[in-house]
Amino acid sequence: MKLHELGCQVDLLERDHRIGGRIGIDYLSGREIDMGGKNIGRRYTRFRKLIDALGGAIFEPFGINTSRIVGGELLTVDSSHRTDSIRYLLRTCELRGLVKFGQIARKVYFDDDARFASSDLCRKLAKRYDAMPMSEHFGAGTVANLFRPATVRMNGAEPDEVYLGTFPTNVGLLLDSYDQVTGGLGQVLNRIGEFVRVRCDSEVQAVYGTAKAAAARVLVSTGGRAPVMEQYDIVALCTPAHATAAMVADWIAPLAALLRTVRYFQSTIAVVEYSDDVFGRDVRAVALDGQPCSNVGSYGMEDRRTLRYTFSGKHGRFDNPGHTDIAVLVDEAEAYLGNTIGLKYPKRTAVLTRHWPQSYCGYLPHYADFLDSVSAIVADLGNVALAGDYLAGTSLEACCRSGEAAAERLSRLSRVS
Repeated sequence: MKLHELGCQVDLLERDHRIGGRIGIDYLSGREIDMGGKNIGRRYTRFRKLIDALGGAIFEPFGINTSRIVGGELLTVDSSHRTDSIRYLLRTCELRGLVKFGQIARKVYFDDDARFASSDLCRKLAKRYDAMPMSEHFGAGTVANLFRPATVRMNGAEPDEVYLGTFPTNVGLLLDSYDQVTGGLGQVLNRIGEFVRVRCDSEVQAVYGTAKAAAARVLVSTGGRAPVMEQYDIVALCTPAHATAAMVADWIAPLAALLRTVRYFQSTIAVVEYSDDVFGRDVRAVALDGQPCSNVGSYGMEDRRTLRYTFSGKHGRFDNPGHTDIAVLVDEAEAYLGNTIGLKYPKRTAVLTRHWPQSYCGYLPHYADFLDSVSAIVADLGNVALAGDYLAGTSLEACCRSGEAAAERLSRLSRVS
């Protein structure tokens, strides 16, 4: 969209049959469902501006509402009931850990840029603390009851797999409140085709650029046919680190090797429609420990008869499970919640499943050093720029900002200006 605004003729090359990537747009009982990222923070200013540029959307509140089973009791954190949420934290976390968390949270709250991976705050925390994973710097209660729900949900990673140098990206998530687009994000993303040429079923197998901003060559296979070399003035690789690495491996091996070091974790999703509501308004989601299902929650604040089951974290990592395998996992999650908190399930009316082998970006220790190394290589790429979940953060807002930064880089090239 940014390149279009600059007067470029833009092709969007998408490997799948439709755009959307890990938003995971699909259909359940005739309606659109977002299997992946769908929640839009109130502080997602750039992403909301993009939605406006695409014609706008109707939002419905989603908030933060999640519960955990602690000592056999269901305790709830709700962004609309802050006093109760504070009581939950004081009850389940160590005071020293909360104080340290509060210091980080205060900086993120008052500095909008601090919640992105390359911020000064991330750099300072990494330099001081990244010799050990985040779990080593806090007590067991704080790690289990505050940090794990955030790192598993945002990175698919356990607290002993992430580092304080990127934790402000998680804190930004915890401090925000959320909406979702009524009817799904697909209706918004489809409008991109009104501004740029969208080429679906087009897999980019390799990219070759030049240092002096001459034409870039892109090897593209369309519809499964033999790949063809195409030529573009400029190219933005808006893909995860592992996908970008594969595309540039034959051109810039050092960049590919660097990008392959970024960790990604798998996730499995089931969206299940029931004949009646399962959760109530006050309790709409439960984060689980020690289970393959890390979180089960209502699809929307008012849509409590449709639940989304997320299988992630160390207990929920599976290699290519099929639809039947995932249905069994849902059976087990239903049985567990029925036995522990007495949740009663009406009849299932429809089930939709999805598995991503590389779903969540889990970063690295000393991540600012990694980003500096990437930037040093990219500075010599000429007419190619990078965007993706590994640059600013995994949120929709962070990805949007990385795309804008890529467009700004490309706009400085003489061919565009």
